[in-house]
Amino acid sequence: MLDEFKRVLARVQRDYGFYVDCQANPAAALAPYDLTQDERVALTNPATLADVLRQGIGVSPMRIMITIKGRHDWVNRAATGDAAEEAERESMIAHEVDTIKRANVDGERTQAAVRLMGLIG
Repeated sequence: MLDEFKRVLARVQRDYGFYVDCQANPAAALAPYDLTQDERVALTNPATLADVLRQGIGVSPMRIMITIKGRHDWVNRAATGDAAEEAERESMIAHEVDTIKRANVDGERTQAAVRLMGLIG
């Protein structure tokens, strides 16, 4: 089933509509895939997914390619806070995106991508 998990991760990276579906309605988006319950939890919980990616998923070396371009309306299910908290969060997101763009090695890029996933949910 690990192969199916990898297929979902690859699709999330290349199919923005699928990414949004995974955030907005994960049960429906992931229904066609033969995933374990732990894999489904990892794909719907940013903190769990970040832990899985930090540990590696059986790929040596682990390589994740994230391309950010154009305008995106990110789906965020987190409750909105006050304006100061939101401004700080947006600043942190912008910083991580900039870090990904400037990264010279895969490790730096991967770490920034994991932090960004944690911020955007």
